[in-house]
Amino acid sequence: MLLSAALADHRADSPEAAAAQSAEGIMGLLMSLLLMCAVLVIGSTVSLWTGQRLRQFAVLRTLGMTAGRLRRMVAVDVARLALVPAAVGATAGALPLAALGRRLLIERKLFPAAAALPPSAQTWGACVAVCLGTVGVSVLAALLSVRAAGRVNAIDLLKDHEGAPASRRSRARLITGLSMVVLLCAPLLPVMALPGLPPKVRAGIAPGLALVVIPTLAVLAPWIVPTLTAPVCAILRLLDRRAGTIAAAGLRATPARTMTLAVPVLLAAGITACLLGAGTTMGRATQQEVEAALRADAVISAEPGTRLPAAPGPLSGATATPVIATKVTVPGAKRRSAPKPTRAWGVDGRVLSRVLDLSAREGDVTKVAEGTFAASATFADEAKWKIGQSLELTLADGTPQRLTLVAIYTRDLAFPHVILPRTATLAHTPSPTADRIFLTGPTSAWPAAKGQTITTREAYAQTFTRSPADDLATRLIVAVVAAYALLAAANTSALAQRDRVAQRAHLRALGLSRFQMLRCVLYEALGAGAVGVALSGLVSVVCLVPLSVTLGLGPLPIFDGPWTAGVLAGAVVVLGIPAVLTAHPLLAVQRQFARRGQ
Repeated sequence: MLLSAALADHRADSPEAAAAQSAEGIMGLLMSLLLMCAVLVIGSTVSLWTGQRLRQFAVLRTLGMTAGRLRRMVAVDVARLALVPAAVGATAGALPLAALGRRLLIERKLFPAAAALPPSAQTWGACVAVCLGTVGVSVLAALLSVRAAGRVNAIDLLKDHEGAPASRRSRARLITGLSMVVLLCAPLLPVMALPGLPPKVRAGIAPGLALVVIPTLAVLAPWIVPTLTAPVCAILRLLDRRAGTIAAAGLRATPARTMTLAVPVLLAAGITACLLGAGTTMGRATQQEVEAALRADAVISAEPGTRLPAAPGPLSGATATPVIATKVTVPGAKRRSAPKPTRAWGVDGRVLSRVLDLSAREGDVTKVAEGTFAASATFADEAKWKIGQSLELTLADGTPQRLTLVAIYTRDLAFPHVILPRTATLAHTPSPTADRIFLTGPTSAWPAAKGQTITTREAYAQTFTRSPADDLATRLIVAVVAAYALLAAANTSALAQRDRVAQRAHLRALGLSRFQMLRCVLYEALGAGAVGVALSGLVSVVCLVPLSVTLGLGPLPIFDGPWTAGVLAGAVVVLGIPAVLTAHPLLAVQRQFARRGQ
């Protein structure tokens, strides 16, 4: 689908080209997130898998296998295990799923209908590249575990009954994590607080910051997880003195296992909170801006395909103020920058101020009349415009006109960045129509027509949310990434119980009842998940608090409640159920010991 959108040939500046570019951006972001998830999940899972085989590796080293040969054996195992499912997934994606996904996205206007799927040669070439790339990512993600397998100390491990997961603290890992903090995370944090940065750009930086903070936390997890494990263990001991204490001991004794379970939860909850939280924060800020700016009693808008009159007739007991929908091309921010087309309203400032307060930072919006215009603070700061400056703007029909800037306003989240005089807009806009009509007086005075919606002042602000297409695209990305991460969490939760057979048998022999054993297994799995949730909370604070503060919403981050709660509930299910099914905590003591040799 990415190839389909990227290779489509459309006329520049056409709606088809814009749709193809939007689809390409969605597919590219989704692939980037999935690649990041694959690196973190495969790396942590293979590390746990390698740690469980250290006793076998010790036997092989004792029998004379060299470290290099052992590392090659582990690398080949990882590559083989990656290649087969990669081939199956690529084939399924290239044949039925690409066509199905294309059709679904076209129905929701997220994909250009004219973009056909690429030829079979390119499709299968992409499949081969995906397979080889997946194998390479898997081996690279498992590189530390492969090297650890070659450094295994045979004598020490052969003294133990069960191999413990290998320690993942290393100097190279620490240097890598700190380098990511300095080179990736630190430069983006000040950008969020830069003055004059457009709010929509800030909202875009928040998810981008999450994409670098999450891998950084995953790399530094061996040093962060023990710190977060301590309060979780204290809570478990308070909840259940016996089973909780045992589970807390398991979490403290095996930080590598705890980290492996926490990383998928960090991915799922962190991506959900940051991507959807940025949109929710922008929506809340926009709603507050509309509530503060609107002075009219009602707003009349039109459904798609319906036009509002640019000059409505007189009303009995009410006043209708139309704002003309138009476009204007402003000079680039720099000399070599290309002109920038943007949405604008055509309305005289004195009339607009009666129904809308745009909060002028400089100048006076009421002075917008023939030969003048007003601009948002975002545009003015970016282009370094000053009050009284004369600029040549290109109107909707391509006519250049020199206008003088008389006002700079701050409320530009929900409103256009440029306000033009009404007469000039009507004269230079083909087929002029009203974008909105602000009504002062009783709503019954407006003659309702088909396709027109009359919204009261209180309800109008609630309509200002993200566009349905952007909202659906974000939720689609979050759903795919969260589902992938939670599936990996389920696999890891089951894998983490495979080497605990002897420990569970000994606990049962020491008098732990079946239901105490069940609670112990659940406490340990969910405790590790709680560490992942804490890490995702840290990501949310780093990414969303600066955005919320700069938008004037205060220091508390805003989340998408239903989706965040759904992902957290899913994490509880995928961590708890596989752990219970694999551990069999309700088995009798004799059967627990009988499973020791499995």
